[in-house]
Amino acid sequence: MSPQYKYGPSKAKEFYADNTVVFLTGATGFVGKTILEKLLRSFPGITKVYLLVRISGTKTLQDRVENDVFGSKIFDTLKTQFASAEDFHKQIIEKIVPVQGDITLERLGLSDADLAMIQSDARVVINSAASVSFDDPLNNALEMNTRGPFRTFDVAKGIKHLSAFVHISTCYVNSPMTDAHIDEKIYPHPFGEPEEIYAMLSNMTYEEIRNYERSVVLKTYPNTYTFSKSLTEHLIQKRFKEMDLPVVIVRPSIVTAAVQEPVPGWVEGVAAANKAVVSCALGQVQEWIGQTSKKTDLVPVDIVSKIILLSATTADRTLTRPPIYHVGTSTLNPITWGLFGSYLCAYWRAVDRPRRRVSDDIRFEMYHLPQFKKRFDLRFGEQIRTLAQHKDKEGKRLKIRISKAMAVPMTFKTFASNEWFFDVAETLRLDDAAPVELKSGLRRGIDWHKYMEDYNAGVQEFILREKVDRSVVVDYSIKPLELVLDSSSSQHVEKPEIVARL
Repeated sequence: MSPQYKYGPSKAKEFYADNTVVFLTGATGFVGKTILEKLLRSFPGITKVYLLVRISGTKTLQDRVENDVFGSKIFDTLKTQFASAEDFHKQIIEKIVPVQGDITLERLGLSDADLAMIQSDARVVINSAASVSFDDPLNNALEMNTRGPFRTFDVAKGIKHLSAFVHISTCYVNSPMTDAHIDEKIYPHPFGEPEEIYAMLSNMTYEEIRNYERSVVLKTYPNTYTFSKSLTEHLIQKRFKEMDLPVVIVRPSIVTAAVQEPVPGWVEGVAAANKAVVSCALGQVQEWIGQTSKKTDLVPVDIVSKIILLSATTADRTLTRPPIYHVGTSTLNPITWGLFGSYLCAYWRAVDRPRRRVSDDIRFEMYHLPQFKKRFDLRFGEQIRTLAQHKDKEGKRLKIRISKAMAVPMTFKTFASNEWFFDVAETLRLDDAAPVELKSGLRRGIDWHKYMEDYNAGVQEFILREKVDRSVVVDYSIKPLELVLDSSSSQHVEKPEIVARL
């Protein structure tokens, strides 16, 4: 039987007509910026959006909002809906209330006046702030991704008329469950009782946490990001009744370029899959660790933002546990790593050479880890040993470039060597009932051929800042390199152009 909501997805327009003040964290990030743009473009009844903005160096709040938020190309479509820049400022920018803060500080570092202002009239909180780095030391990941959300919950407890708190997590909180069908629920934590784990970590010294990271966390989770996000979800469920907050959890998979809104291919940043695209485009990485036949779970950022906004309509503090929504493609129409790589190679071999390219060796070949390491030594070992003798600036630059050929594939190793199948039944129920403004099209699936061309073009335009020529004919007959996995480690290995050229 379907839950009985006060609003629910079919009344999303009414929900945002009644709840017109939003408090958003992480608005300078890829997902947060997309949420903000969609909210402002599709729901003109929104009257105010508080943005938590961290200030560093000489930048002011105004600088960060004007340059790091509204300076983004994602707002170009919205700007065209107004006759002038003055109209845009009056009808959009004046809705934005930036507040200085930081999720690593108690009360989010908010001043007394800002805290009182938010708690007096905010109706919806969307927590998009997080560290998405896979390389963070465990103590940093916990500070941002575990303690940070609970500091935000503490602020939310004082909000007088809170209708929803959307916590953005990740499908990969369940990354230890490889090759499994994963439901939209919280499974038992692999390390035991979450509160005990958190208390133990909170009482550890820096060296003890580093040792726990190496000897425990990274033996089970691919990185500290997924572990810290997992621990947070478990603590949310344990404290749900005690917190008495209308929390919902949204778990995106690997977030990639927009499929449709505001324009196909819009993308920012070089985290996650974007890093793989950029590394291939610039000739930084040719060989990867994984299996071309493995399915990956890529999901466009505009689909994610719509589900996040829809999920708020189902928030209910009287439930026994928070609703959870997966946003991914692995159980609908996933793409394999091999096909993903073939689309990258075809596109970046065809288009004009990016200015930042370091090698014209554009390949996306996948190997098991032992083969990869042997090939890496054959390709780079001699240069690494030679460069060890040089301390000059050029030598250091070469070492950094060579290190990427190992570090980037190692980051993706777990994700490209395993599969997960994330159930989206609850998410599809949301989407099926959604108004046209928030209909994501997730059930329809992704046209990967069209999408990957838009994705690559988006990286070319928005990340690499190169001109896109859509008249270029791309030969997509390149097939995934399945046979590479079975090739002998004694196979001839060419010396990399990355070193030869530089």
